[in-house]
Amino acid sequence: RPAGGEVFIKLHCPPALPPPLALLCLLLICHLLVWAAMDSCYDEEGTPSRCMPKFENVAFNRTVVASNVCGSPPEEYCMQTGSTRSCHQCDAADPERSHNASLLTDFHRNEESTWWQSQSMYFGIQHPNSVNITLHLGKAFEITYVRLKFYTSRPESFAIYKRTQEDGPWLPYQYYSASCKKTYGKHMNAYIRPGDEERTALCTDEFSDISPLTGGNVAFSTLEGRPSAYNFDQSLGLQEWVTATDLLISLDRLNTFGDEFFKDPKVLRSYFYAISDFSVGGRCKCNGHASECSEGEQGRLPCVCQHHTAGDRDVTLFTRQTLGQGHRDSANECLICNCSGRSDQCVFDAEQYRSTGSGGRCLSCRDNADGPHCERCRENHYRSSIDEPCLPCNCNINGSVSLQCDAEGRCPCRAGVTGEKCDKCGPGFHSLGPAGCRPCECDPSGSVGDCSPSDGGCHCKANVEGQSCSRCKPGFYNLREVNPEGCQACFCFGHSLACSSSSHHVIANITSDFGEDQDGWLGEFFGGKTFPLLWKEGEVYLLPLTEDDIGFYKAPEKFLGHQAYSYGQLLTITFTSETTELLPNNVTLLLQGSGTTLTADLSPQPLFNRDPGLTPQQSFMIRLHEQEERFKPSLSTFDFQYFLYNMTDLQISNAGGRNYTSQLASVTLTSAAISADLSGPRAPWVESCSCPPGFAGQFCEQCAPGFTRQDPGRGPLSPCVPCDCHQHGTCHQETGVCECSSFTAGKACERCLEGYYGNALIGTPGDCQPCPCPDQSSCARIAPTGQVVC
Repeated sequence: RPAGGEVFIKLHCPPALPPPLALLCLLLICHLLVWAAMDSCYDEEGTPSRCMPKFENVAFNRTVVASNVCGSPPEEYCMQTGSTRSCHQCDAADPERSHNASLLTDFHRNEESTWWQSQSMYFGIQHPNSVNITLHLGKAFEITYVRLKFYTSRPESFAIYKRTQEDGPWLPYQYYSASCKKTYGKHMNAYIRPGDEERTALCTDEFSDISPLTGGNVAFSTLEGRPSAYNFDQSLGLQEWVTATDLLISLDRLNTFGDEFFKDPKVLRSYFYAISDFSVGGRCKCNGHASECSEGEQGRLPCVCQHHTAGDRDVTLFTRQTLGQGHRDSANECLICNCSGRSDQCVFDAEQYRSTGSGGRCLSCRDNADGPHCERCRENHYRSSIDEPCLPCNCNINGSVSLQCDAEGRCPCRAGVTGEKCDKCGPGFHSLGPAGCRPCECDPSGSVGDCSPSDGGCHCKANVEGQSCSRCKPGFYNLREVNPEGCQACFCFGHSLACSSSSHHVIANITSDFGEDQDGWLGEFFGGKTFPLLWKEGEVYLLPLTEDDIGFYKAPEKFLGHQAYSYGQLLTITFTSETTELLPNNVTLLLQGSGTTLTADLSPQPLFNRDPGLTPQQSFMIRLHEQEERFKPSLSTFDFQYFLYNMTDLQISNAGGRNYTSQLASVTLTSAAISADLSGPRAPWVESCSCPPGFAGQFCEQCAPGFTRQDPGRGPLSPCVPCDCHQHGTCHQETGVCECSSFTAGKACERCLEGYYGNALIGTPGDCQPCPCPDQSSCARIAPTGQVVC
């Protein structure tokens, strides 16, 4: 230290160093000199100047990941020491015998080496199986050299790879091999000429000999042999070439003496990869705008940025000048510009400066922002507040009036389109396309809910079909919206599945309102005893016979018989009383027909807004249909309609009870009647059957002329079969008895009348002839001769 206070350091390399280490020594001295001159980002006057973090072994104590480590399970290995071998144990569970990857970058002395070691050739470690060693640096570094010190002989073939960004592709840095062409497809000991692509990995056989058996070094300089290295500041390609976030050593082929061919286990256990030191010379990449990197989260080393720069790799927040890496002639510092916190880049825009006074125009706005200062959202984006990022509107192009949404992200939808993004059809619409959504074309009488929003397909009720659910399935008719199944089944006494709503019937109610008399109603008690009802205008009531036999109201003939026209219609029963409290809470209904008895317990219908000044009334309603769950027992559709074809009894329980506290006020059964002029509402529930041959009538309940019942005992349920009268007449449509002609007789006209002879079974008009006898007495024909004998 002279009197002036300067400090002089003498740096030199020992002359006996081998060439690789001598080169590393010179590079290290150069970097130390550069660092000494660039440890501050500002000069004594505060002017920005280029600065760099210190040069160091960036691999020291960093985590290394090896794809293969010996010792799990414990194994024996043998060291090659010339003509002898010494064998030892590798045990991952024993710290004294473990050789894990952390020993690659730890601190050690030559006389007390530690090393990482792979499994041996005994376990299949040899080409084409590779062993990879990966060093994660945690950020971008500018790499000067990579040095490996092998504990065993150096590999015959290995390669160094790098990545310039995390999760990026692995790029080759350097190949080492005595078989470059065969192993890596590269020419051996090639070099780069001026003008060639300098970011090219070369292959050399310099370090591929089996000797030395231990302690061999390999040093790779990233800039050696690159023509532009002398103009590094101006070479963007080499600046990118020396940049790495991760390094990978791929150990591809072991060096051997060839004795592994005999498969001696001790020989195989003597060949393995082992490295005692893995060092990397470099500095944090800070683009000339930081003099140090600090320890950050998760072991990262962010630059302590200066010159108004920021970023993990010191990508600056641009201002009015274009960012460049700091170099010896200019620090290339940044000026602050306003990008609303949504960009790290801006340029000076002269036109903008002249018009607004602010020349900083931001580039590559984040968060989908736009504008000179990233102050607004890009087109077709939105945000609910200025502090939030802009999000894509994502308006559906087919369903939206405009692709620009509001501040809440809601898009303006076309008619029939719904959803925040106008991406689906609303109720009653389908098939979103360039013209928006199309209206559903489903018949509301035959469909359930809305059509499918994707293709417009309608959801038909059980007995309905068709694209728009507008027609009944075969065997069904009377499509109605109130019918949960859409259409009712054809009855036709089981003889036809083709029917339709009658075009000749109108609604005609069967009603008893007791305005003039009892209207034929009686009281019936146990044992079938009947008594007249007591009547006063508008009501009848029944006195109980005994305390246990309070009786039933028995309907007159107009409510009985053929009631098929009332299928599916309402029967309404109304009781009255002096006070609301005396009105009945339940009524029992009894129906008989076609040999079947049905009962139903009825509850009253709720009354809404009834005038309190009127006489209190309570109505009970039930629909004459097989799906009416109150009917016991339940019947099939066919059996219920057959039941109504001949209803023999209708009785209503005496709801007034022992004290006759309530009276029967009215009974109404909805039905239908034939109308020539169709005056009045149509009765579409009445069917008209298309009968097959042999059947006739509205319900195919009759046999056509020339046909009779196959089983007369079943009545209209029996099939109709052709009459068998041997062509001598027609038969009765119900009994099958023939009305004979042509002098024939018998149930089937199978014989001739008395006084006639012949064979009536032939079926011709002349089958029977008069007997040629006096007084028309009987005769017979003798078969062999054909002679007629009286």
